[in-house]
Amino acid sequence: MTTATTEIKSKKVIAIVQARMGSARLPGKVLKPIAGVPLIVFLLNRLKHVSSVDHIVLATSRNSENDDLADTVKAAGFDVFRGDEDDVLRRFYDCATLYQASDIVRITGDSPLLSPKLCETLIQAYFNKQADYAYLSEHFAEGVDCEVISYAALSHAHITASLASEREHVTLFVYQHKESFNIIELANDSDDSGYRFTVDNQEDYQVVQAIVNNPAFTGAIEYSEIKQFLDDNLAIKQLNQHIVRNEGLIKSLKNDHIV
Repeated sequence: MTTATTEIKSKKVIAIVQARMGSARLPGKVLKPIAGVPLIVFLLNRLKHVSSVDHIVLATSRNSENDDLADTVKAAGFDVFRGDEDDVLRRFYDCATLYQASDIVRITGDSPLLSPKLCETLIQAYFNKQADYAYLSEHFAEGVDCEVISYAALSHAHITASLASEREHVTLFVYQHKESFNIIELANDSDDSGYRFTVDNQEDYQVVQAIVNNPAFTGAIEYSEIKQFLDDNLAIKQLNQHIVRNEGLIKSLKNDHIV
């Protein structure tokens, strides 16, 4: 057993998936069908293949509109934590505290085609570098996003962060205070930023549906296979090319300055 693996197994790594039904651009997207199951269940099942993750929890809000989401995820065999609707940082902190996490893998519910191999690589890099926070370069496709943050760093952010954007976007405070934390960015060998298979709106959903319904994919759909499929089907790839990356974050940062 390697030193890195020993380090990981001596800790409790919790994957927290944030999702809710009230998406402004595509309401109810996390329960839309993907390959015969709700999108969120498709995502959670892929996440089970990340070997360093000890436990998976869906973190949604207490709002009644999320009752169906919570019931669906519980019926699929996963735990659900319900917390604050708007203060997502508090929701994550409360969830991580309840489950006694030493380290948290943050996943968003709009990434059904996340890459288990890439998540595992990021977690290994995080522990090898003894980081407080690790994230993927924007040279990776939008749709494989994952981050790893220590409970200590998350706790510090929760206690200290005051801007609305920092409360909405869980790791933003840590990212913007690089001088105070050991932060690593996992680089990509190629620039894949032109690929998009997250689900924020209807065009995104069409792209993901086309990918998962491709009869050539008979097992787990790998990151490289998704890219090749989109390269071979440019009409599908172009369906969502007009959408701005990280549009929600950009809006939140602008609102901080307006307020």
